[in-house]
Amino acid sequence: MHNAACGWGVSMNVKRGLVRLWVVASGLWIIFIGFLMYDEVMKPYVSGRGYYFRKDISTARQQAEQEKSRASTAWLNYHINTPDGFSYSMTGSSGDDAARRVLAASGTIDVVKEPVMVERYTEPYRLLEEGITRGVSERIDIGVPDTLLFVGKSEPEAVKTQQAKDVYEVASKARNLVVSKKRTEALKSAAWLAFVPVAIVFALGFLILWIARGFRNR
Repeated sequence: MHNAACGWGVSMNVKRGLVRLWVVASGLWIIFIGFLMYDEVMKPYVSGRGYYFRKDISTARQQAEQEKSRASTAWLNYHINTPDGFSYSMTGSSGDDAARRVLAASGTIDVVKEPVMVERYTEPYRLLEEGITRGVSERIDIGVPDTLLFVGKSEPEAVKTQQAKDVYEVASKARNLVVSKKRTEALKSAAWLAFVPVAIVFALGFLILWIARGFRNR
């Protein structure tokens, strides 16, 4: 009887010790995951972006489509980059023909209301920076982190100011959405890393103790 009581006491001490060890280890693990994921949650990375406004070339595009329907040879749709680094899509009998139509139409000051967004480190962004290098365009810091507005140098100051205001509203909303999404994803990942391993260790410990009780002498 005495031996059974001693065995029971030892078993309870082992259980209490293991539970306390699990609590301490779990707490340290959760703190470690918190430090590991802190930057991803509080300061998620958002790649830099550039914005620009395309000129309204819809009239030239409509004219090209009409000529295309009457042409006897095949016309194609071309991707045209203007000297200031802005990109347009235009139908033409050749690449030179499409480029001529774009350059003639983009001489107006009318712009499309919605700005075009390009990610940094992409080919379209590189083309925008080439416009800066050639001195035909400039970039404006609109007050949103890692976000620039690219405008033609020949644009009137009033147009540049209005474009900067328009892009600020669009870019700030877009950045907030991206930050919110990345933060939510980081929180989910942090919760999974912090609590799932803890729960697995607890379940394994419980199973091991349960199996061990099956071999204990009564």
